[in-house]
Amino acid sequence: MQSGDMTRKRRHDRFDRFKIIFPILLAGWIPSILTLVVSYTILRDTLESRILRDRQTLIQLVAHVVGHDLSRSSSIIGYYQTLPEVSKILTAPNAPAVGQQWLNSAFYSHPNIDGMFLAGPNAELIASIPTAPEMIGKDFSGNQWRDQAAGSDGPVVAPVHPRLSDNRLVTNIVGAVRASDGTIVGYVGDSVLVERIGRRLSAIEFSDRFRFDILDQNGVALFADDFQPNPNVTSPEGGGLINEIRQNKVGHFEEHGNLYSFSPIEPTGWVAVVEQPKSLAYKPVHDLLGRMTVLAAWLIVLTAVFAWLGSMFYQRQIESKERLEREVIFNEKMLANMPSGIALVDPASRRFLHANDAFARMAERFGDLPAGRDIMEIDCEVVKIAPAGAIERVLSFGSPFQLTEHPLKDKTGLTHFLDINLLRLQGAHETVQGVLYLVEDKTRDVTLRQELIAANAAKDQFLALLSHELRSPLAPVIAMVGELEAEVPDSPPVREALEVVRRNVELEARLIDDLLDVTRIAKGKLQLTFETICIHQALQRAYEICRKEVEAKNLEAEFRFRATDTYVEGDPARLQQVFWNLIKNSVKFTPERGRITIETSNPVPGKIEARVSDSGIGIEQEKINKIFNAFEQGRPDITRRFGGLGLGLTISKALIDAHGGTIRVQSPGKNQGATFSVELNTVLTPIALDGDGQDKQMDLQPERAVLRHRRVLLVDDHYDTCIGMKRMLERRGYTIAIAHTAQEAVEKIYAEEFDLLISDIGLPDRSGYDLIREVRLNKDLPAIALSGFGSEQDAAEAREAGFAEHLTKPISFERLEKTIQDLLS
Repeated sequence: MQSGDMTRKRRHDRFDRFKIIFPILLAGWIPSILTLVVSYTILRDTLESRILRDRQTLIQLVAHVVGHDLSRSSSIIGYYQTLPEVSKILTAPNAPAVGQQWLNSAFYSHPNIDGMFLAGPNAELIASIPTAPEMIGKDFSGNQWRDQAAGSDGPVVAPVHPRLSDNRLVTNIVGAVRASDGTIVGYVGDSVLVERIGRRLSAIEFSDRFRFDILDQNGVALFADDFQPNPNVTSPEGGGLINEIRQNKVGHFEEHGNLYSFSPIEPTGWVAVVEQPKSLAYKPVHDLLGRMTVLAAWLIVLTAVFAWLGSMFYQRQIESKERLEREVIFNEKMLANMPSGIALVDPASRRFLHANDAFARMAERFGDLPAGRDIMEIDCEVVKIAPAGAIERVLSFGSPFQLTEHPLKDKTGLTHFLDINLLRLQGAHETVQGVLYLVEDKTRDVTLRQELIAANAAKDQFLALLSHELRSPLAPVIAMVGELEAEVPDSPPVREALEVVRRNVELEARLIDDLLDVTRIAKGKLQLTFETICIHQALQRAYEICRKEVEAKNLEAEFRFRATDTYVEGDPARLQQVFWNLIKNSVKFTPERGRITIETSNPVPGKIEARVSDSGIGIEQEKINKIFNAFEQGRPDITRRFGGLGLGLTISKALIDAHGGTIRVQSPGKNQGATFSVELNTVLTPIALDGDGQDKQMDLQPERAVLRHRRVLLVDDHYDTCIGMKRMLERRGYTIAIAHTAQEAVEKIYAEEFDLLISDIGLPDRSGYDLIREVRLNKDLPAIALSGFGSEQDAAEAREAGFAEHLTKPISFERLEKTIQDLLS
């Protein structure tokens, strides 16, 4: 029974669709069909008749132009044929001589004719212009005009023919000259060149779709294309046309697929004709009908489309209704099975109108809901998930309430972290529908985040320990190199070997610093100490560090300090590190006897630009955009040839960005050198400083005398470091005592008197920080922290604990001795 009902319902739905389709089809198709019928009957005939009338008007205009030209020439002959003087000339004994003299005076007074002649009664030539002596006394084409002229009282227009004197196509206009008794004594005529008529017609702008022509009495076409004289004056086609024209009375006819329109040129017997292919003549009509057909077809198609869309819309409306019913059921099931707790609180009764299973379980676990109670039957305040009064505040003020990762304990005492959100729901007329209660357990996310934080802290600790362990062995190496340089005889090979050891140890320390700097930059923990510094001084100090390498490669170094505003706000050590990186790279990648240029300028007010250029290996264009990436050195062969990690430029860019500046690179290409530019914001020159005066004062300070016989306690668990530093400091006049643990150091400090404490941070029993804190409780002993932990945080912690200075291994003994003298002076 149910299956039969579904079948009948589907048939009913299809029938309902046709109720929409048929009215739309009728509304669109009937006007379209009527439009086509009217277009192909009344409209086509009307437009074709209009085209024929326009063509007739056009050809009448052409006939009028030609007739006007011939009428002017005819009026001249009409005047002379009745002139007694012409009759006397024709009957004079010496008619040729007198006639020629008269023609010479008469012809040039009429500019609209191209020739003139006098002929006897039998059409024999008496005189002519242009002259034709060989034709005097002979027939002058009389068969073309004599009979017509003799039978007419006025001038007649003869058919066109080649002129005997120059073979140019002309028509003669001839009038009979009669004596007083009416007998014909001769003929007077003028000639009009066909090309003159053609020039007059060509001056009129016609559409290039028309072909015009003039036919004479014999049907000969006067013109070829573009109104040029017809070279073939015997045209059989023209003879056929003239016969068709004489039989036709309506002014147009069709023949051989062409449409002809004509107009007689009165009273010459000529006809003006326009010829055009029928398809071209009626093309506007056909185009219009085609457009209307396309329009009607589109209307029919669109009507069908709209009818189909209408039926689809109707069908979708039915399907949407069914889908909404399914979605309601689906949403109810989805809410019931969602892992997040969702509930709706009634604004009047404060009871739950709806709650999914997840919310009910959370209410039992975290909200102190008694087991077995139906959540739909209790007040929302009974569930102790949201803080007390939160729902009332949301209902009263409408502001959403949110707690993120709020800690709550379940019945077993285990802490969970919940996201709690309360939202007031309003209807279309701002009526309060209730409070949406959302609870999501974020315990897993919090646990994962804490594990990630712990892992990150472990990584930082590992890097710090790695740095310490890598730096610690380098300190005794540097110390022993210094001892050997002081003790061994002045042997160039030995000193060269020691310099190689020193240089590579310093390079190893630099690589460690670079790796740590990259880590700090990636974590955003790079710390800067800003003060007003001179860029010129920073560049000179960076160059001094590289001076020996420049001299070793015989490089030409040129300084062009053109900047006048040279002071910036920056970290002196970090900016010097940037310039040292750039100069070091130029020295490294420039071959021997190359050139390095260090220059400054103020491109715009408030800016200073430092440029380091070289004539080295250059950078390919495809590598320029990657040159500041970490571990990027252009090509693998560069890494093999020159070494390095490719971190210097990465660190330099991060440091310049932290200073609010920009760093750029330019290179024409491989083996054409490179230019690195650093641009920073300038500040006003400090009043107490004058150019490079600070450096000069520093250079002029006398060296302090070495403070001899001062007792120093050296604390380090690394035996080799203690031996190397002890020997170096004793050679400089200090008395050194050694302790390898913090406890041993405390005992010696209480047992003996010391002037200075130098301690490592990472001691086996306690840290150096604990040591200095214990010492400070009883003695005010100056102390220097000496450690492989080299971050800014380590230095700050050392000073906070009580150390006066923090030096990073491997240390420069010149810097250590200067620090000792500063503390003991």
